[in-house]
Amino acid sequence: LVSLDVRYNTVRPLTEETPKPMLRIGDRPLLEIIIEQLREAGITQVKMTTHHRPEKIAEHFGDGTGFGVELSYVSEDRPLGTVGGLGLLDPPKDTTLVINGDILTRVDFRAMVAYHREHQAELTVAVRHYELKVPYGVIECEGSTVRRVNEKPVLGCFVNAGIYLLEPMVYRFIPNGRRFDMTDLIQRLLDEGRSVVSFPIREYWLDIGQHADYEQAQAEVKTWSA
Repeated sequence: LVSLDVRYNTVRPLTEETPKPMLRIGDRPLLEIIIEQLREAGITQVKMTTHHRPEKIAEHFGDGTGFGVELSYVSEDRPLGTVGGLGLLDPPKDTTLVINGDILTRVDFRAMVAYHREHQAELTVAVRHYELKVPYGVIECEGSTVRRVNEKPVLGCFVNAGIYLLEPMVYRFIPNGRRFDMTDLIQRLLDEGRSVVSFPIREYWLDIGQHADYEQAQAEVKTWSA
């Protein structure tokens, strides 16, 4: 079972009339690429939480038969966050993959599931290594004493990649009918001492959040079919 979060309306003005996941990457919508990848990974039951122009998505995909999946929709009257919409669904009996609908990636979903089970996690969050170049010399101090000068360092960290695996028990921590983000759920699970692990993505990954990202995705997809 996979839940696709396709509520977003950014990258304006491209998304004024079109949900962002329906923007064309190459010759087809981004969401179609995602669903194809899910099907190839053996995932056939897909639920979408929608908000902005949901009819555009339903008109294209219907019940999913033409795309090799069983597709259903939950439309939010008001945005409920990346997890709040899951509270509108019946709690699943199996592990759920949750993925934002604006991500272009070549991550191996099967490998992520195997990792999730190997670590006996209740929630697994995919992470991506991110580097930030500081354009200044960094002065490290201890009180007023300078201990080190680091000229224009590159700082590295892991960032949330918008792909998650949830066990059924996690759903009892999701409130019904109010805004709740995945970061809220992760923190709640940590506070309760539950098992949350990170899965590092080493394959291609791009969050299409800005116009430059959208243009980059267009160029990247051309190399996939080359």
